[in-house]
Order: sequence, then C-alpha cells, then structure tokens
Amino acid sequence: LYHILSPVGDASHTRPEPVARCHPGTRVEVIAEIEKWIEDSDDCPILWLSGPAGSGKSAISQIIAERCADKKKIASFFFLRGTGERSKFQHLIPTLAHQVSMFDSAAKSVLIDIMGNEPNLHHKKALHYQLDELLIKPIKATELELSKIIIIIDALDECDDKELMSQFIEALYTICKACNVQLPFRLFLTSRVEQLIQEKFNRLIKQLVVKYLSLEYFDATEDIELYLKSELSSLHERKYIVMRHIPRPWPSEEQLERLSGNAAGSFIIASTLVKFIETEKDHPDDNLKEALDMTDGLDPVYHQVISKAVQENKTLQNKELHILDRVLAVIGLAKEPLSVTTISVLLERKSYQIVYILLGLQAVLLIPEKDDDEPVRLFHTSLRDYLCSEQRSAQFYINMKQSHAMLAIRCLQLIVEYSRKDDDAKYQDIAIYACKYWLHHLNQSLKNAKNQDLLNDTTLNAALDGFTLQSVIYWWTTIKPDMRILEAILVNVNY
Repeated sequence: LYHILSPVGDASHTRPEPVARCHPGTRVEVIAEIEKWIEDSDDCPILWLSGPAGSGKSAISQIIAERCADKKKIASFFFLRGTGERSKFQHLIPTLAHQVSMFDSAAKSVLIDIMGNEPNLHHKKALHYQLDELLIKPIKATELELSKIIIIIDALDECDDKELMSQFIEALYTICKACNVQLPFRLFLTSRVEQLIQEKFNRLIKQLVVKYLSLEYFDATEDIELYLKSELSSLHERKYIVMRHIPRPWPSEEQLERLSGNAAGSFIIASTLVKFIETEKDHPDDNLKEALDMTDGLDPVYHQVISKAVQENKTLQNKELHILDRVLAVIGLAKEPLSVTTISVLLERKSYQIVYILLGLQAVLLIPEKDDDEPVRLFHTSLRDYLCSEQRSAQFYINMKQSHAMLAIRCLQLIVEYSRKDDDAKYQDIAIYACKYWLHHLNQSLKNAKNQDLLNDTTLNAALDGFTLQSVIYWWTTIKPDMRILEAILVNVNY
C-alpha cells in the first residue's frame, strides 16, 4: 500500500522540526472556536480558516492537530511552496489515504481492496472519485463518530496546481450535496484569501457546507505583545553578560507597543523581528533600536539583514567566499529545500564555506546546527518573493536568466559526472536533484532570456555536448520522466 500510494513523509503534523506552533497563551479565542466546531455534530462538516500571509494559520493547524491527537484520529497535509513533494497537489489524497490506512485494520483492509482493483486510481480518476474511494469509504469502515476523525489540510494556497485545487473544492461541493451523503469526518482547511479560493468556497458557505472563520476577525495585537515580551525577556536573561547594563523592563512598554505595531498583526513579522534583534554579531539593544524603525512589513528586515551580510561578505580575504549572491540565487530558485552539502556541490565550494556565508543570514533562514545534510529552510516563503521581485529587492534581485542558466548548466554537469560513478554514489541527494530539475531550470532561463543569447552560451553548449546516451540513460532510470521528453532528447543527443 505504501509503495502504490507513495505518500509524502514530511507533510503531516508529525513532520520533523522546525514546526510553527502558537506561543503559549496566544490565539486562545480562535482555537476555542475551532475545537467547539469539532465537537458540534450539527455544525458544517468543513471549516475554512483564512488569513493573510504570516498571520499564524499553520501554527494554529499544528496546535489543533497536536491537541486532538490523543483523543481522535488525525490525518493531515501541510502544503509548503517551493519544497518539492509538499507543494504538489497530486500527492494530497494519496498521502492522506495512507495515514487513514493506519487508523485501524478495517480502514486498511478497504484501501488494500480498492487499490488492488484499481492501482492507478489516484493518478487516472476524477478527484471526487478519489475522495470517495480513498478517504470516505475507508473512514466509514472504521465506524467511528464524525467528531472522532479530523482531516487537516493547511496552506491550500501554497499548492503548485491551482486548477487541481479548484477541482478539489468542486469535488467537496459535489460530494456534500449528493443525496444521502455525509462526510464521515471533520475537514479543517486553511489558506490565504485568494480570489479563486474565495469564489469556490463562497458557494459552499451559502449552502451551509462550509463554516468560515477569518483571522482578520480576531485582534492579534495583545497576542503579539505577549509573544514579543516573552521572547525578548528571555533574550535579556540568556545574554545577561552583554545585557546587564540595560535596565529592565526591556523592551520598555513604549518600545514593546511600537514593535507590536510594526508587526501589523502578523506573527511572522513579529518572529522575524525577534530573530533580527537576537542576531549574534550586534548588541541586542542596538538591533532593537533598528527594529523599531522597520515599519513596512518584512521587506525592511530582509533589506537590513542581506545588506549587512553583503557588506561582511565583501570584506572577507578569501575571494572564494565572495559568492553570497549565488548562494541567495540557489536558495531563492531551488525547487525544493537544499542541504548545506548539496549547495556546496552546486556552487563547487566546501560545506564549511557555505555555512560561514549563511551565518550572516540567520535572521531570515533556518540553518541546521549540526547536520550539513539537513535542508536549509526559509524562515518564511515571502523571502523568495522578495528576492524574485526587482521592485522590492532592488540591488539584491536575483537575475532570473543568469541564475536559472547557472543551475541548469551545473545540474547537467552533475548528471554527466554521476552517470559515470558506481551505483552507491549515483543516488546522492544532489544527483537526484540534478536529474529532477535540470529541465525546469533550463526552461525558466529560456523564459527569462532572449533565446538566441542562451543558445549561444558556450558553457551551456559544452554541458549539452557532454550529455551523452550514458547520461540520458542514467537520468531516465533515476526519475523516469515523460516518454515524450525522453524521445525529444534522444533525437538530439550527441552520441
């Protein structure tokens, strides 16, 4: 069953840390409202929680899942843009189905029978049929009460296929309005308020199929002040040696109020400001004074952090380390989070050199402390949007043509290199990434360039010339791409 469904392993509420959670004592009112809905069998079967980016939707989803896990059956999928499998909509239902199969033997037995009869069901059938066969029927087999089973789908807007997302919401409507059909579970969804999602859900809200909650109806000001006061008081205690001359309370009530105002109701802005204030290289009180002037969301924080990192990078005596712009390009454009080791191979540097460069970006990146094979993650996906918008990031804007071309060329070189290695070395993370995404980076580079410029690129042509039949076979057996792509490459490959 696991082999057929191929669930995404790090998409549930039990995924590895770091995981966003509500700070103790915050979001109490909205959490209570959701828990009341779970227990009320007469209420709508679906609850949609919306809110702007950074308002804490994922943290609320995580808390709901963890608080219910001991008493109820939970299946969950947390979408995250730019993270490979977790951003692909087609993995949603199979992943949830696999989690459902672990509820009890009855659910597993039903799923085994269904997939035994139709092993390609989750690839070839309509979404309403998938929902019925892979979720509704197995869950009904458990004979548990409606409120005992909760399915959580977080950040629906961060999936990579808006058309499939739209079809999914339509499928929910079709199933819920069918005669004598009731969802045998509670479905909790979160997303930003995007026009397409709003339009699709409006009909379900009017039909009393969906209960709607907006985080904009819940004032987060006091919660954010509580969070800031708690985190910064703890920082004062941890850094007593450098903070012993700074009188308490720190920050002052006035400073705390201004800082909370700068967060503008966004927990992600508040938490990023905290990370900026506790940055190691400057005194926390000096950082606080800078943070008090950051009044336009996250962009001023990104600008300040990257500006400092660039200045420090330029002063390094080792010229090999003057590649911060390339590191940012890899982090901003990679199709899934890459480890320090993988980044080092892509940029042809040592792992410790990449770590040294990344240290200046700790306020906006989550850098693994011990394992170079763990992924470097964005503190928030808005950093990618910032780096890819010339209007917002100005001199730090990622040159899309050059950067995607650099990644495409390096991926091609690595495919050629790894195709010649022994079997154990062929399936390292960097080799798999290169096989999966070289075409993506090449395509994106072509979209952002005059085709003739790229076609005349000598480095790209040299990489393509080295892409022999041996390389094609290695690439194809590693990821098994669409046969039409393979045929097109075989026609043009240089034997």
